[in-house]
Amino acid sequence: MNGAEAAAHALAGAGVDTVFGLPGAHNLPLWPACEAARIHIVGMRTEQGCAAAADGYARATGKVGVALVTTGPGAANTVGAVGEAWAARSPVVVIATDIATSLRRPDTYRGVLHECTDQAGLFAPITKATPTTVGGALQVAMTPPVRPVYFGIPTDVLTADATPERTPPEWIHRAADVGPLIAALEASLRPVLWVGGGAREAGDEIDAFARRIGAPVITTYQARGVLAPDHPLLVPAPPHEPDVTALLERADLAIVVGSDLDQMNTMQWRLPLPTRRIAVNLDAADATKNYSMSAVIETDASIVGLVAGELGARDPWAPDLRGLGHAIRTRLATDPATRDAVEFLEQTEAAVPSDATVFADMCVAGYWLAGHFRVPTRRGLHYPMGWGSLGFALPAAIGASVAGPTVAFVGDGGALFGLGELSALAALGTPCTIVVVDDSGYGMLRYGHPTTAANELPAVDFVGAAQAFGLPAVRVEGVGTQYAQALAQSIAARTPAVVHVRARLHPPVTTTPFWPITHQSPR
Repeated sequence: MNGAEAAAHALAGAGVDTVFGLPGAHNLPLWPACEAARIHIVGMRTEQGCAAAADGYARATGKVGVALVTTGPGAANTVGAVGEAWAARSPVVVIATDIATSLRRPDTYRGVLHECTDQAGLFAPITKATPTTVGGALQVAMTPPVRPVYFGIPTDVLTADATPERTPPEWIHRAADVGPLIAALEASLRPVLWVGGGAREAGDEIDAFARRIGAPVITTYQARGVLAPDHPLLVPAPPHEPDVTALLERADLAIVVGSDLDQMNTMQWRLPLPTRRIAVNLDAADATKNYSMSAVIETDASIVGLVAGELGARDPWAPDLRGLGHAIRTRLATDPATRDAVEFLEQTEAAVPSDATVFADMCVAGYWLAGHFRVPTRRGLHYPMGWGSLGFALPAAIGASVAGPTVAFVGDGGALFGLGELSALAALGTPCTIVVVDDSGYGMLRYGHPTTAANELPAVDFVGAAQAFGLPAVRVEGVGTQYAQALAQSIAARTPAVVHVRARLHPPVTTTPFWPITHQSPR
């Protein structure tokens, strides 16, 4: 067994059956090794696309996403996508080759092909500790709190003799004292649950806990879909909406589960969370870095399911939350600035089936979907808020489409970041629909910023581009019934497709372009 075969053996032994790769002269031995181990390598067209696809696969499935890339610029090209996975706490492992050990000299750049003096150092700020084995990398990535991992292999190690790795031990659930949470609830009349991405795997426990204490549940961008859209305790809009902010003002206790209360979800820490706050978080420092906490229960989110069994049942204290959602939609639909955006939301909800996973890019349409789309299933919507990476959704949706049907919503600017990945999608043939909402520019930059030619983009024939890659494509004007029909038909075909939508939508008025510019500190 050589090093490439040992790496593939470790991947297969950990249950990995799909990885995302781009070949280079240095990493080619991994391809036959993975084939022999019955691991499918999905060929992407850029290294950034490899890492984003691995991230999309991880977000949609809950499994580790693996990217295989080559040395130097190949590894460096993944950094932007790995940073997004890091900020979103996604379990991605980048396996990159490095120059041969026989060519390396400490602290000396020799000009070897693809040489970097410290390739691993490129990833240090955006990955967890660097492990020494492939199996260890997979385990570290999946050990809570999950985050990406970099693993480097000198190219000569791939062809040298190697021995199989031992399977690392599994992570053990951490016990914790829940007394402070129970005591806070006993003293509370109007608790509210704030649920973040750290609770994505604890939907059943969040459901049971919310029903037991009668608390409305606010979800962050990363936690969308944790509760079904018709759940009686789900707050059906983002916390920025005035109606939701008013609900927070009435609460006397905030139970923050799996969230660091970041700037984007708290409207730059302006939201009026109750002064009594209890956090459930794997990391006390993470839980308290933005808002102070009365207590931190330092464990994973599933603990709230156990707490629910120790409490007496309460009636919900908040008003009819479904009615609240209807009122918010009605208000937005009657506002001339946002009327078209509400039509886009409702036509999209009508067209996208419940078994499709939705990815939204950092574009105007993405802002609306991230905050207001009725997500029908857990892990049903993914958004790069995170780092806020433009160009994320297209390759991420391709990666997720290996596991099931996906739909990516991108702007024309974001689409151009990864248009070449349509070649990868065409070769893959999976059910993935790319929706380009084209407003002829970087639409978010038209608001809250000086008008400039830099915000505008020349027209692109996205239908022609898609067809050049062999993909079916259709163009529609506006976001009405013609759009919904085209989208529904493209998804129903269960094949790759592109829908080019020409429409200019106004962003939600509660998002960043409309925030006063201040340097307000966390509370």
